[in-house]
Amino acid sequence: MAVIFGVMSVVCLVYFGIISVYSGVKTSAAWVWLVLAIVFFLLFRGSHYYHQHKNKVPLWVPVSVVTLCTAGAVIFVILQILIFGGMIGTAPEHLDYLIVLGAKVREDDISASLKHRLDKAIRFAQEHPETKLILSGGQGKDEPTTEAQAMAEYLQYNGIAPEQILLEGQSTSTRENMAFSKALIEEQRQEEKESVRRKQVDENRRRMELSMFLLQLEKEAAEKEKAADNDLPFSGFAGGQGEREQAMIEKDYRPPKTRRSELTEKSREFLAQGGLNRQRSYDPGYAIVEGAVGQGQNLEALMQVYPGVKELLPDKPLQIGVLTSNFHLFRAMKIGEKCGFEHLYGVASSSDPILFVHLCVREGMAILKDKFLGNM
Repeated sequence: MAVIFGVMSVVCLVYFGIISVYSGVKTSAAWVWLVLAIVFFLLFRGSHYYHQHKNKVPLWVPVSVVTLCTAGAVIFVILQILIFGGMIGTAPEHLDYLIVLGAKVREDDISASLKHRLDKAIRFAQEHPETKLILSGGQGKDEPTTEAQAMAEYLQYNGIAPEQILLEGQSTSTRENMAFSKALIEEQRQEEKESVRRKQVDENRRRMELSMFLLQLEKEAAEKEKAADNDLPFSGFAGGQGEREQAMIEKDYRPPKTRRSELTEKSREFLAQGGLNRQRSYDPGYAIVEGAVGQGQNLEALMQVYPGVKELLPDKPLQIGVLTSNFHLFRAMKIGEKCGFEHLYGVASSSDPILFVHLCVREGMAILKDKFLGNM
């Protein structure tokens, strides 16, 4: 056991040196490896002393140390199982929104973790242009701008349309990332509903105006036909009836079932000849029919009921995804569920291979912290 503790101490110390050289001593939580190296070294020395002086060491001391080490190892393994299990993405083919979580922004560059996330977001956005990207991340004390703004600039530089991007630049933690993004989605959702309501009101007004216009045309056509019928000769004798039928033929009489089609054609001819310009004040429905004629549409089609605008139902379930580094996905998903997301799916980006072990260990500590604080 003493040999294992000694090897672990050396490994932790070496890895701390690798992190310091690779990404700097100020790398987040890099001190953990130095602390672990010291702890394992103390365990190495203690185990070596115990084997040489068993009679001088009370039994409760080795029992307590073994118990603590075993508990720590079990907790560590469980946390890593959860982290690795959460790395499997579950996103469906369609997402309404994709929350992209921010990471460190430097003075003249973005961190490697953030670049991995954004490159994944670019590929996703190109494959799913209908999905809105919510870029979530505020500004830290040593960051030149908000993470959301830095992410937006990177995405737009790489061809993502600004219309596909929404910014959430107030959050400073994963919990705030998810909570503030949820509020932004609800606000965006409400704006979409209001837009749909306005369009529906406008469509209803247009249907009413068109109906009034067509009814007026039908009334005028009926009055003209009635006047024309009154002008035809009539007699109670058979000869008189023959004269009436002959006059109807000469006037190119149409049976009633074709009057609607004839009315449509006459209306189109009337509008095409500028009748609308002469009688624009006649009825507001002229503007609708004028546009239809100008586009070559059939007026008969306009007489059908408008399909209207697709309504966004209040209880329509939204498909929402969260994109973050693979080691961070489990915690982000659990925090999102705690914040009230009902249909949340994970999209994992790759991580730096050299820092991967460090990131997983650091994430394990973050899971414990958020669990104790009630964020998960």
